[in-house]
Amino acid sequence: MSDGLILVIFFGIMLALAFAGSTLFTSLGFTAIAGMMLWLGIRHLQQFGVIAYTQGTSFNQIIAPLFIMMSEFLSQGKIAEDIYAVLSRAVGKFKGGLAIATTLACTVFAALCGSSPATAASIGRISISEMTKRGYAPSFAVGTVAAGGTLGILIPPSITLCFFGILTETSIVKLLIAGILPGIMLSVLLIVSIVIRVRINPKLINWTQQPGVETKSPGEIDGGTAREIIGEAKKLACEESFEAETAAAGNGKKEAGFSTILPSIVLIFVVLGSMYAGWATPIEAAGYGVLGSLVICLLQKRLTGKMFFGVLQNTARTGTMLIFLIMCGFAMSYVISFLGIAQNIASAIIGSGLNRYVVILILYVLWFILGMLMDPASVVILTIPFLFRALVELGFDPLWIGVISVMASQLAMITPPVGLNLFVLKANCDVPMSQIIVGSLPYVVVLLIGLAIITVFPQITTVLPNLMM
Repeated sequence: MSDGLILVIFFGIMLALAFAGSTLFTSLGFTAIAGMMLWLGIRHLQQFGVIAYTQGTSFNQIIAPLFIMMSEFLSQGKIAEDIYAVLSRAVGKFKGGLAIATTLACTVFAALCGSSPATAASIGRISISEMTKRGYAPSFAVGTVAAGGTLGILIPPSITLCFFGILTETSIVKLLIAGILPGIMLSVLLIVSIVIRVRINPKLINWTQQPGVETKSPGEIDGGTAREIIGEAKKLACEESFEAETAAAGNGKKEAGFSTILPSIVLIFVVLGSMYAGWATPIEAAGYGVLGSLVICLLQKRLTGKMFFGVLQNTARTGTMLIFLIMCGFAMSYVISFLGIAQNIASAIIGSGLNRYVVILILYVLWFILGMLMDPASVVILTIPFLFRALVELGFDPLWIGVISVMASQLAMITPPVGLNLFVLKANCDVPMSQIIVGSLPYVVVLLIGLAIITVFPQITTVLPNLMM
């Protein structure tokens, strides 16, 4: 039987089980067992147990659950709300400032979270209602959160990049560091697109209440000289500080200030800096993150017994699912490797005579389509065992392959019909799905531009890892 027909059977079984409501790791595991029985022989079934034991007891598998626990403490501790509140006061007075603050908040929280849906849900919970109250078009508000949330799977600590490192035996530390500059670049591109769009179409933030009459949204600063903008910003900051102090004196509560989020900023530098400097392994850095997030919640008096056990339950639930996904992914890789499919695919791609960037464009389309049907981690686990060897032999850097595979599947997080972030936000707001999709589509273009830049300039992904000690 040809390799192509075997692959069609494999994907047919997995997709049939997935559409029947089965989880992805169940689909992968069942397909791997079926492949062993059909083509390798029943005696190879014992390898499934060996793989499960090896991966289940591997020290590297602790990384993902630790980063998940870190994000759970910070998410349930309302750190995302604090980050958004501080940033919205800092830049929210400018034209489109709340959308910019939302993107910046997503960037910062992504560096604490490592999950796209969690970033979108945590920031969207407060930012969408705040933007719509200030006159922002609902589609624009939700689309901004959806796009900003995608940064969660690229900016370290990225769980998806950790999976890529485990599957390909690539340095997880270097993979995480490789995602920093691309993540920051995408954040800057999103902010630039917001500035351009609100200038071209002021209706996005409802500056015109009546035809032909332009009015400023409350507290927003229009264009002008740099001195005028800075002077107005200082004036508004003084007024806001006085109002905040008055409100605090009246109700006994203190608004979140920079000092409130400073420990979270320090935690980002501790986690990433310890890995970059070579002081800590990814597991140790993840441990620092868990300890630091727990201390932050304790110091800010937000840790309760109910929250603590909720964090443990969510970590166990998500972490177990991810470990099972890795086990079944490795079982599938065993079948593919034993049958020689991966080697044959590599040989076929290299012998096809296609330009290597044409191959990459084809893979972008594949990752984009698969990303609309499953989450990025699943896309990586499903495709990288087939493709990694061929891409390396074509001369691509493993770190760059990891980043672009995540970026390509990241796009599908905000594209219909199965964009995961779209459904996460739909569950957290009252905006119709049609408006969520309309608001997200312009940002797909921005993310495509970012992917094109990384493709043309792969040095963006490798410059920091190459400078590591």
